[in-house]
Amino acid sequence: MGLHIFVVDDNEVNLTLVAKIMEMEGYRVTTACCGQEALQGFIQFQPDLVVLDVNMPDIDGFTVCRRLREPPINATVPIIMLSATAEESDRRQALNSGANDMISKPFDMEDLRDRIRSLVG
Repeated sequence: MGLHIFVVDDNEVNLTLVAKIMEMEGYRVTTACCGQEALQGFIQFQPDLVVLDVNMPDIDGFTVCRRLREPPINATVPIIMLSATAEESDRRQALNSGANDMISKPFDMEDLRDRIRSLVG
């Protein structure tokens, strides 16, 4: 099977949409609906790429991203963050948290596919 993408979003519609489209692209997809599930699932599933929502109720995406980049996890897998705002400050915060890229919602699925391909081939 293809590369493994871990999609994290507390919005069930967004989560399902991204997961279905990535599966149609041939990727194996695992999902989580909150920050805590993301941290646990990342260690359990060891994905090739993470698509991570910024705004989640328990642990925000910036914090999850930072934790994935710090010991003991020290993840080097690419992380694309999704944000409901198009603020440049959010983009800077995402990159400073360790994300490789950030896309504003609503996003174009073709753009997301292209960015995933550019990070994992």
